Amino acid sequence: MKKTLGFILKIVATAMAVAAVVCAVAAFWDQIMDLIDTVMDKVEEKRADRCFQPAEFDDFDDGAL
Repeated sequence: MKKTLGFILKIVATAMAVAAVVCAVAAFWDQIMDLIDTVMDKVEEKRADRCFQPAEFDDFDDGAL
């Protein structure tokens, strides 16, 4: 009986913890999405800076074209 009661309490505690996480995500959804957008923008900027270095094109004479 004691094991059964302990098992039920563990299940209830786990369900309550999951519900708390779901509520927190729902409450802060806008802030979470803003953070994700900011991180993605920074990653894209770094990727673009790495791909298109201005120094790569310094040796070309654009005036001759």
